[in-house]
Amino acid sequence: MLDIAANQRSYIETCSVTAEKDCRLPVELIRRLAGEGLFAVTIGERYGGLELPALDSIKVLEQLAYADASVGWCGMIFCTTAHLGSFLPEAWGEKIFGVTGQAGTYDCPLAVGAAAPMGRGQVVDGGIRVSGRWPWGSGSHHANWICGGTVVEEKGELIRNPGGDPTVHVMFFEKSQVTLHDNWNPSGLRGTGSVDFEVKDQLVPEGRWTMLGTSRRQIDSPLFRFPFFGYFAAAVAAIPLGIARRAVDDFDALARGKIPSAKQNTLSKSSITQLEFGRAESLVEAAHTYLYCKVDEVWKMVSNGEKISLEEKRQLRLAAAQSTIMCADAVDLLYKAAGGTALQGDCSLQKHFRDIHAATQHRMVSPELLRLSAAARLTDDATVAQL
Repeated sequence: MLDIAANQRSYIETCSVTAEKDCRLPVELIRRLAGEGLFAVTIGERYGGLELPALDSIKVLEQLAYADASVGWCGMIFCTTAHLGSFLPEAWGEKIFGVTGQAGTYDCPLAVGAAAPMGRGQVVDGGIRVSGRWPWGSGSHHANWICGGTVVEEKGELIRNPGGDPTVHVMFFEKSQVTLHDNWNPSGLRGTGSVDFEVKDQLVPEGRWTMLGTSRRQIDSPLFRFPFFGYFAAAVAAIPLGIARRAVDDFDALARGKIPSAKQNTLSKSSITQLEFGRAESLVEAAHTYLYCKVDEVWKMVSNGEKISLEEKRQLRLAAAQSTIMCADAVDLLYKAAGGTALQGDCSLQKHFRDIHAATQHRMVSPELLRLSAAARLTDDATVAQL
């Protein structure tokens, strides 16, 4: 799959300008990538998916982000939502994520959504009736299914988890039940189409939801024993890795060809430039090694049937958050080192700068998760449900 992702780079890049202008990825591009199986990497084998090892799927996402950050981001959303789908009852898992195909192509369903509990639900005969509006609907224009976090009332009382907090139900809506709002016009990750999505008084049939921290996995295999929030965070962090690795390569090419004003030699021969480039490249390599090492450690444990402790979950979150910070710092160094050239619209470094600073805003890799992960070690009363 990694080679397939790499081979799509040229086509992805030809679609990038259109995606930036339209604030969404072209339909033809998503269909092509889905047909190659690139979004089936975290769908269970029992549903016809590829069910790749965790690190292999994260490498695919990094490679897609190397070609274009928005493509990698939407791929990350498709793949993490499919991973969450392993909590669904088997009948719904098959209906939502069932992959078919022939002659080497994949008919791969796509699901997206937001787990933040912005929806309100009421238990009724046959299921739960839901209304709500969620931001950050990345990839929604291309999805067959869209899910949203919801708190639910039954007989006038909120359904709560054993800790006393409202249970977040992640509801899976058919695309036809959802209204997409045209309100995405950001500086970075423009092609993700991360619009608001809304449902009004829509029925979700019995069982077409998961309950965060409460539902049990319905597929017992290493990929789905891998902690969901840890996988989610690592997958998000793969996008800054891809952006930063591409920025390093693009800066290399730029520095070899640019002769700064009033200078005789190329930018690449400047000792200051060499220092800043060395700092940036080492940050990216360190981030890459740190994240991949921690993912691989946990993968070996789940493959051997070992229980994942809070400490392993904590280490995963530290690696995802810190690797993202290092990648953003590296891109900042390269952007500044490129000088005025980086300001121009035809310089890829300005896009990398915009994209990576959009990616850093995701909660899964935010500095808040560094703090929370540290608090889980330093105190006895830290909130650890999302580690």
